[in-house]
Amino acid sequence: MAEKLTNLQLSIRRLLIKIGIRVDLDGFDYLVSAVELAIKDAELAKKLCDGLYGRVAEKYNTKAYCVERSIRSAIEKAYVHRGLQEVNKLFNTQIIDENKRPSSGRFIRILATAYNMNLVDIPTA
Repeated sequence: MAEKLTNLQLSIRRLLIKIGIRVDLDGFDYLVSAVELAIKDAELAKKLCDGLYGRVAEKYNTKAYCVERSIRSAIEKAYVHRGLQEVNKLFNTQIIDENKRPSSGRFIRILATAYNMNLVDIPTA
């Protein structure tokens, strides 16, 4: 039986879909977990390879480099299709340059910051 998603996970999933991250990519689920962990522990988001990606990899029984590659690929696909401009709308300013794809770590930290600044609604119950 699949685990029940929390309100935070559902909210992150909706945001990722809105900004163009495709749900059929492995990177989508990895991003949900990575953003959730970064929201809960900002220090973990600063230690990507040794911290964040490793924790996500453990959850999905894979390797940290697979998590990193899948997340990078998902972000790249959304960037190419201009979906990431929705992130700029959250902050009401240009956080993501339309001429340069953000690194995976920066992208995760940006989304975690948006949640921590209450720029994204987390539904209750």
